[in-house]
Amino acid sequence: MTVQAHGATIDITADSVVISRSLLSVCLGGRPQDVVPLSSITGVSATQPGSATPGSLLLEGAGVTVAFAPNQDAEACAALIRSAQRGEAPSAGPLSAGKVAGLDFTAVDVETANGNWGSICQIGAVRFRDGEETDAATWLCKPPAGIDNFDDLNIGIHGIKPEDVADAPDFATVAAEFKQFLGEDTFVAHNAQFDSTALHLAHLAAGIPSPALSFTCSLALARHASKLGVINVANHKLPTVAAAVGLDKFKHHDACEDARAAGHIISGLARGLDFEGTITGLFESQGFTVGSINGDAVMPVLRAATAPNTAADLGAGTDFRDHSSTASGRSRKPAAGKTAAKKSGAKNSSRPAPWQSVATPDTIPDPNPDADPSNPFFGQNVTLTGDFDPFDKGLLWSAIAERGGQIGKNVTKKTTILVLGTWATKTSKEKRAEELISKGQSIELMPSEKLFELLGLELEPPF
Repeated sequence: MTVQAHGATIDITADSVVISRSLLSVCLGGRPQDVVPLSSITGVSATQPGSATPGSLLLEGAGVTVAFAPNQDAEACAALIRSAQRGEAPSAGPLSAGKVAGLDFTAVDVETANGNWGSICQIGAVRFRDGEETDAATWLCKPPAGIDNFDDLNIGIHGIKPEDVADAPDFATVAAEFKQFLGEDTFVAHNAQFDSTALHLAHLAAGIPSPALSFTCSLALARHASKLGVINVANHKLPTVAAAVGLDKFKHHDACEDARAAGHIISGLARGLDFEGTITGLFESQGFTVGSINGDAVMPVLRAATAPNTAADLGAGTDFRDHSSTASGRSRKPAAGKTAAKKSGAKNSSRPAPWQSVATPDTIPDPNPDADPSNPFFGQNVTLTGDFDPFDKGLLWSAIAERGGQIGKNVTKKTTILVLGTWATKTSKEKRAEELISKGQSIELMPSEKLFELLGLELEPPF
């Protein structure tokens, strides 16, 4: 049983109470974690918070006090601890059970045959109504022709082999069935930029129109929930976050099972955020835009304050649009004061431009000459492109430089790694890298998730 307190989560088990504090609470002087045996607790007293006043929970005998914010339930937590002391198993926690009125969506996951994101060989979809699962479907399919080879790496991840799809329908047939199952729902996926882009590219490769769809991202919401102390997790990988909301076991990398896990994460986090309403309302209430597949663009889930209004807003004056290029590969800048939002007549053009949140810092840190030579960034020339929310690009630069990497603002003939952050279209840096790769230069196109993992940021996020 997990209960949310102010800046902490309280896990009540059959033999102990585990209090795990958020990084912010630790920075303010709190201990990262207290593990209190039930046998050491002589009594439990609670002061219930009011609508505008804090409360508290005291574990007598152990001398541990936990603060509760307004609208959190200290007395209910005390009752659960007393039940555990009597040997009564705590019931399922608030993140893992119960309806969320109005929360209707379909959770989606795709598996691919090779490194081309459009090479979809399996789609899973799970329908949720009022935050609870009501129906599920899964499809194996032949990837679109021309990108239908199966790589050993991909097979090793999901176990799907060419013979498994030999008698399966082609992607175009499955795409139509998937769209019928999806209906008018907004879909949810964990790291939805991958799944949305994969669906878009697969439609293009199959020669069929890419449908207009809206989507949200359980990974983005999980990171946000970590900042708020709704969940306390070591990382934000699908199995880790799923376990945090009460879904302990599922077959990872099966499309239907992964979709189901993403759906339970959304429902669990909505409960933890005390939210009731639509899936769009959930994300908007937490400061996010909803992503979309529309025409030739995939608009990602981004922070609303800096998100583009339309595909035309993507990065005028930066490397995030397909501007005409000089021989050196640098993008021409528009005239001062002109932005894509103004040119397109988009609303709310007075808000910060979407590219301001992803602009490169002015000062490039020097690489650490004493860094471990075995580190994957040591001696590499690294450039970043896109949005790396919630991490500041300057922090990422510093972390790479500390590991011996040389930072570059642009893709050049010295670049060896280009890290791809979230953005709705292919950036000019990525296009320049692909051009150099085609001419024989060795450049690794690294997903942002791999960067976070290599830098250990999932373990110690800068919140």
